[in-house]
Amino acid sequence: MDFFERMEEKTGVCLNDVQKQAVVHTEGPLLLLASPGSGKTTTLNMKIGYLLLEKKVRADQIMAVTFSKASAQDMSDRFDSFFSGLTEDKVYFSTIHSFAFKVVREWLRKNRQDFLIIEGNISEEELKKGFNGPDIPLHKHFILKKLFEDTNGAQISDDDMDELMTYISYVKNRMISGKGLEKVQVNVKNAASIFHSYEQFKNHHEDRILLDFDDMLTYCYHILLEDEEILSKYQRQFEYILTDESQDNSVVQHKIVELLAKPHNNLCVVADDDQSIFMWRGSDVKNLLQFEKTFANATVMTMSQNYRSSQEIVNTSNQFIKRNQNRYPKEMFTENPSANAVQIKSMRSYEDQLKYVTEEIKRSGWDEEIAVLYRNNSSAVPLVDKLDKAGIPFYMKDIDAKFFKHWIVEDMLNFMRFSYNDRRVDILERIHTKFNAYISKQQIAFLKKKPTHTSVFDTLLDSELPSYQQKYITKAKQQFKNINQMEPTKAIRTIREKLGYDRAITNMCEKYGFNAEHLFGILDTLEEIAEGLGSLKGFADRLKELEKLIQTSKYNKSKSKLTLTTFHSAKGLEFDRVYMTDLVDGVVPSKDDMDRYRNKEYGPMEEATRLFYVGMTRARNHLELLSYNYKGNERVTESIFVQNVRKIVQPKSANASVKGTPHSSDASLMQMDDMDIGEEVVHKKFGIGAIKVFNGELIGIEFEEAGYKELNVGICVENGLLWKSDKVTEG
Repeated sequence: MDFFERMEEKTGVCLNDVQKQAVVHTEGPLLLLASPGSGKTTTLNMKIGYLLLEKKVRADQIMAVTFSKASAQDMSDRFDSFFSGLTEDKVYFSTIHSFAFKVVREWLRKNRQDFLIIEGNISEEELKKGFNGPDIPLHKHFILKKLFEDTNGAQISDDDMDELMTYISYVKNRMISGKGLEKVQVNVKNAASIFHSYEQFKNHHEDRILLDFDDMLTYCYHILLEDEEILSKYQRQFEYILTDESQDNSVVQHKIVELLAKPHNNLCVVADDDQSIFMWRGSDVKNLLQFEKTFANATVMTMSQNYRSSQEIVNTSNQFIKRNQNRYPKEMFTENPSANAVQIKSMRSYEDQLKYVTEEIKRSGWDEEIAVLYRNNSSAVPLVDKLDKAGIPFYMKDIDAKFFKHWIVEDMLNFMRFSYNDRRVDILERIHTKFNAYISKQQIAFLKKKPTHTSVFDTLLDSELPSYQQKYITKAKQQFKNINQMEPTKAIRTIREKLGYDRAITNMCEKYGFNAEHLFGILDTLEEIAEGLGSLKGFADRLKELEKLIQTSKYNKSKSKLTLTTFHSAKGLEFDRVYMTDLVDGVVPSKDDMDRYRNKEYGPMEEATRLFYVGMTRARNHLELLSYNYKGNERVTESIFVQNVRKIVQPKSANASVKGTPHSSDASLMQMDDMDIGEEVVHKKFGIGAIKVFNGELIGIEFEEAGYKELNVGICVENGLLWKSDKVTEG
């Protein structure tokens, strides 16, 4: 009985032909492209078993590396379930970070160099305590906080701290240095300068080196590059290296694996270039696309059979991902039965989307596994509010309660607190620059010296004030009094519009480079939560309830059929029903993705396409794409990706024609359904060009002679201004 027959008898696993070929290909570099649901982890484990049982390779000569601790544990558990009783050998399952830290510790001890890890969990108490005096707590958060203040002369916001940490991790994982640091797009002021100061601080701190998690990778790479003894030791030890989820590996991680694999290059890289979605963490799909250039005599195999999803989901996803240019050509297929067509739901408002999802989940069967996917964690907060009110339990994959600590939320609560008691100078001090009463720092200092038994507005009005300020302070006093009697939704709207909070936020965004879209999104979310609550106290209490619900949802993993997760965190998971939400331009794809695409930087848009593809391929038999026309009072546009999918699942009838007599010349006119990025067209005035941007309302075309033009789609269609280039004859 051969290996595969024995494995089928022992484990019940029956591999297809491509999987078997991948298992027995043990010598030389192999790139195994694994489509979603194609059984890559099973294949990888069978390959390890083949090395042990058939090739008689010692377990300590095999290193199996994956992206995360959870993935490494999953691989290890599956290996044990397959091969327990067949072998006692234990293979080294590891993350690259774990291996890198092992190398770094060995080198530091060899060179008698002391070190300290400065990254890890930090409590809220420690965050609040902060630091006083010249001594900085030796933690990455506090070091960067102090360096930001020293560099920019201002305190760092939570949003800026998150972005600064992401920037530092990105440039290290991409191995960017010198002038390249300034070219990385980041909204944090003087980020490159802070990075230089941070590195100097860590490397020149008394008698020990300070290391963050990303340093483990960069140090490891340089150690392997420069210390022949350590490199040779690990090259001799690990004769066979297998890496899973390699599309997620950063540039420096790929370099580490390349060094370790030499000189045998018995390397199996399992990846899917179509699921590379962590560019912001330093991953780079180019490493996969250039595999055959990096490794001489490399073999590339493709596992295209999807065992997870229905024919409709597989066929639609397979067609959708082809909009990307930089990818390996492949055709995902399935032998699974047919199920429901991919559904597209376009609703009037964001609120309608929340109601629809909630009702659909209530109606679904209790034996179904369901996921609601969204782009940003803050999107989950109003959804959690609706689910809780409907009595629907849920498990949240990413526990992120930072929303409730955000300074925008604190501002709104402080406005409400101040409406209860306008004698509170301490609260006024936090919000006085954020509403239109033009209260200065000097006036705050003046109020602090005064007795607190009267309204701060009356105290100011009794003092000498500029005439313009008297009017604004009188008005503000009345508005705060009114707010106290309002329902929360109206109170928030009054604070934003009549007190001028929205205008203050806009000014702050222009001055400090804050992300306006993100901040106004938080305000919109607060209005959603406030809907239907009777009092300001009820609103404050509801925020506390929601925060607790989110923090405790991790205990519902085994109890609830419903999972809430971001697109990013959904990768590797699968569900019976999947609802992809907030599918509007500016969210999916993001505004930044679209702006950079217009500037001919195509990488971010291709990654956004891959992220959408990851979301689609989580579904087994039911997939819905949800969009809406209004977010609050703002008109939004359906995602270009939804339009792409609609063209796939609802193709235009072959006999359809434009209005009027269907002459052959009419058939070549472009209609809305014909338009797609990359299509070549001819414009009546501007000539031949290619579509670069299409969002349903505007179409951006790069013309050969006239250059780039943005045109109104409706006008082009109604007036017959665009033709399909392949059907236009000369003259």
